[in-house]
Amino acid sequence: MLFNSYQFIFVFLPVALIGYEIAGWFHRKAVIAWLGFVSLAFYAYWRPALLLVLVSSIGLNYLAGALISRRIPNRVNARVWLTLAIVLDLAVLCWFKYLFPSLNFLSSALGSSRHWTDVVLPLGISFFTFTQISFLVDLYQGIAKQQDLNSYVLFVTFFPHLIAGPILHHKEMMPQFQQDRRYRLNPQDLAVGLSWFIMGLCKKVLLADTFGRGANPIFDADRLSAGDAWMGALFYTLQLYFDFSGYSDMALGLARMFSINFPLNFNSPYKAASIIDFWQRWHMTLSNYIMAYLYTPVQQWARKRRQNAGKGVSRKDVTAPGAFAGMIAFPMMFSMFVAGVWHGAGFQFVVFGSLHGFYLTINHAWRLFRHKRTPGPPSHFFVRTGRHVCSVLLTFVCVLVGFVFFRARSAAFAVKMLAAMFGISSSPALHSSDLLPRAAAIPIGLAICWFLPNTQQILSRFKPSLQESAWRTEAVPRGFLWSPNMGWAVTIGALFFIMLFKIQEPSTFLYFQF
Repeated sequence: MLFNSYQFIFVFLPVALIGYEIAGWFHRKAVIAWLGFVSLAFYAYWRPALLLVLVSSIGLNYLAGALISRRIPNRVNARVWLTLAIVLDLAVLCWFKYLFPSLNFLSSALGSSRHWTDVVLPLGISFFTFTQISFLVDLYQGIAKQQDLNSYVLFVTFFPHLIAGPILHHKEMMPQFQQDRRYRLNPQDLAVGLSWFIMGLCKKVLLADTFGRGANPIFDADRLSAGDAWMGALFYTLQLYFDFSGYSDMALGLARMFSINFPLNFNSPYKAASIIDFWQRWHMTLSNYIMAYLYTPVQQWARKRRQNAGKGVSRKDVTAPGAFAGMIAFPMMFSMFVAGVWHGAGFQFVVFGSLHGFYLTINHAWRLFRHKRTPGPPSHFFVRTGRHVCSVLLTFVCVLVGFVFFRARSAAFAVKMLAAMFGISSSPALHSSDLLPRAAAIPIGLAICWFLPNTQQILSRFKPSLQESAWRTEAVPRGFLWSPNMGWAVTIGALFFIMLFKIQEPSTFLYFQF
């Protein structure tokens, strides 16, 4: 079921909210059970048979958690249960997401005509798999506590995040489910959440889908001119921005309607002045996950190896090229390689992840190895502004190049498109009456990304998420700050009315396939 569909907006969501209010008359456990039930129903709407995959995953991981925490008495080392659970989780993920695309890739590479039919990919399988793996790891380390079954089901399946994130962490969500409070609909939370949801819907329907209709014919073409290639790359870069940003807004807004606060997943990433800053703003929960469960463990392993070899591991030691390669470059390249593979099975996703690993390594090297300038008088305002603008533009171009691989049907096509973009090879321009008028929207999209406040800043008076630093009110014009008044009610209502005419044929969100 899509958030941007009549079925969700006029049937599912009202039923879920009314049931939440009724369950709140009874007990907290009734509320948790109700939200878990409607979340499973939400997932089953697309393909009921695939609900078995989700339920089986929850059952097996909950059982593993009980064995690890000794809630089910046993004499087996907890590390064995953790390893077995992770292997099973990854085996299921690989079966659905990677096995058959990999077989087809090998078949094509070996010149065979054999084609393996892909299995249907369960929606959100990467999200609910990694959410549960992180819980088991923290349970093993004593950071998390085993929950009752209903609370665990809701933690994994809560419908606003189930299909495309954010990736939830137990320390952020479990305390909210366990709070001794009045579980009833809160008028302020409803108003904030509904406004947030409609703003996200507007991004998806008016902006992302518009840019998508420009990107698709270009990425489906066989030959491209330089102008076509740049248009296609910009179309898709803006489509993905507003699609993912819109989904994140809708997810956080929906959770807020139930008085649940989600972590932010998106914070104006195209305003980033470096690749490090970009990944602190783009898919923020995935970045946190990679840092906690991939980068840090690999880095600690590398540090331990150096210590055992009698080599230094201090901050000063890291500035040596060999130490930097072992303790920064290798963990970063490995982590981003895995992040690329997480997004898909094609070789283009491997390139996407590895490219960002290279970007991040260069960024860290620049910070470590650049010569410190002798302190002098503060730079002139225009000099500082010029440097910042250049940094933002350079970061944006690097990200755009990566997204060409992210969207392309193959790595070979991505290389061909980049060659056209940078004048290495070119073909006659596409003749389409739709492309040039749509291209006029590119400057508008970029202006929104770079110069307007984001939605959490607009809602900053009402604590729109768990991370305060991302919604501070500094530099937000007063007229952009949302308040529950008649002016904003008319504005949001008008946007919603426009959306109702635009979603007659709702399109899927790009991150549904991951």
